[in-house]
Amino acid sequence: MTTDFLLNFSSLQKDLALFDGSWERLKGFVSDQGFQGIELYPVGQVDHRQIPNGLVKGLHLRFFVLQNEMWKEDLKGLKRIFGSFDSVKRFYGGTGKDAVVSTYIQQLELAQTLGCSYVVFHLAHVELDHVYDWKMQTSWQETLDIGCQIMNEALSATSFQGHVLFENLWWPSGFNLGRDEQLEFLLDRMKHEKCGICLDTGHLLLESEGADSQEEALAILVSRLKGLSHLKEHIKALHLTCTLSGAYLKKTKGAGPSGPSHEDFWKRLSLARDHVFKLDRHDPFELPGTCKLVELTEPLFVVFEFRFSNLKTWEEKIALQKRALKGCMS
Repeated sequence: MTTDFLLNFSSLQKDLALFDGSWERLKGFVSDQGFQGIELYPVGQVDHRQIPNGLVKGLHLRFFVLQNEMWKEDLKGLKRIFGSFDSVKRFYGGTGKDAVVSTYIQQLELAQTLGCSYVVFHLAHVELDHVYDWKMQTSWQETLDIGCQIMNEALSATSFQGHVLFENLWWPSGFNLGRDEQLEFLLDRMKHEKCGICLDTGHLLLESEGADSQEEALAILVSRLKGLSHLKEHIKALHLTCTLSGAYLKKTKGAGPSGPSHEDFWKRLSLARDHVFKLDRHDPFELPGTCKLVELTEPLFVVFEFRFSNLKTWEEKIALQKRALKGCMS
């Protein structure tokens, strides 16, 4: 089995600006760094004609964060969450569930056009106040069932032939790797034959109550992955990223029923996003034992999924994790 190593990248203008807006220059950078391609997070309209053939191996579908009320067309619930239907329309692109399906249809068709082997889908419904204490008001069964309905409807209207990979998160109301029955639940409901897991190491650390050193993080992950060996055949992609936020996680999770409140939905969303960024840091692994994570999962794709604001930071993070993988990254 061969493993392709990929870099994450978005179509945001600020990211493309790192390469003077040139996808060809990005392709040269990816190749020079020793990677086989990218996993793309598409934002807005993406002109596939600008993207070189073979550059995009996987596509990360949009994460709406809040899906349940929209899918059930619960107008009272939407008004409670968003404050106004103008905000609902701005967030989803419309005020009916067709807006959500339409977004995924467009992105799945883009993935097929680009020749992607897989797409990644986040299954979660997270009320913004409960981003902090994890005391979700929705069961994982409802969230996963609605997520499958959304994806089944979108897939039925597209020609996408690749894998649909569900990415593990840490909130108890969505898909995580703490319950074996969740994957079976998903596979029973999905009509698409090629489904599997995109395992995110940072998210698995958070689900495991976090870590504060690289040594602790690797020990936790090796232990967890050994316990998940029965899922190995379903793991098609690995988001390889480290987050050392254990102390922050414990402090904020135990602080109370909610985080900072604000009447304006967009302000609350911004505060919640800042909190999530502090939890899920998207930093590189730096220790030689990192190879064990790849060996225990044997994925088809390993994605260096980092957060960066400039090329220098990105190159430094890539170099650190490549060094940690010396011996298992060819």
